[in-house]
Amino acid sequence: MAATFREDYPTQYENQITLINGKGVFLRPILETDKYLLIDLFNKLSSNSQYMRFLTYLDAIPEDLLFRLTHVNYNNQFALVAVIQEDGKDSMIAVARYGYDPGENITEFAVAVRDDWQHYGLGKLLLQKIFAIGKEHSISRFVSTIDPTNHAMKHILREIGYTVKYSYRNGATQAVVLV
Repeated sequence: MAATFREDYPTQYENQITLINGKGVFLRPILETDKYLLIDLFNKLSSNSQYMRFLTYLDAIPEDLLFRLTHVNYNNQFALVAVIQEDGKDSMIAVARYGYDPGENITEFAVAVRDDWQHYGLGKLLLQKIFAIGKEHSISRFVSTIDPTNHAMKHILREIGYTVKYSYRNGATQAVVLV
């Protein structure tokens, strides 16, 4: 699963893990060349998982969003992906990210796990790691807008152990995580 990467690629965040289902997963920072792996992940998410991630129904990820999701600066924008070997090639099964929005002056976070890889602790692990990486970059407050019925995300945030504050507006829930 070796990848070509740019000079500032942070190899220290690469890690081979074993999930509770006994399967090995390679964690690494996202690469600019991950566009097609990300598209494949999106296409393998159920419509409910797609909605819970983007809070809208999408037929495909728009090109400008794909660019923003794969082109990060590894500082105030970071994404960690989970990759496995499937059918003889790399396959992305999950991604967690944070990104600073200067217009809103907040650092947003998100996670998506392919449906057939949910319930093995991967989402929780990725969020723990992404929050720790953010903390290394002096980020202590992360915000996410989630669907009020996204009980899985609320459960994960409860289990992580950080302070989480919720507010409700316009039919959505805003989760603020303090690390």
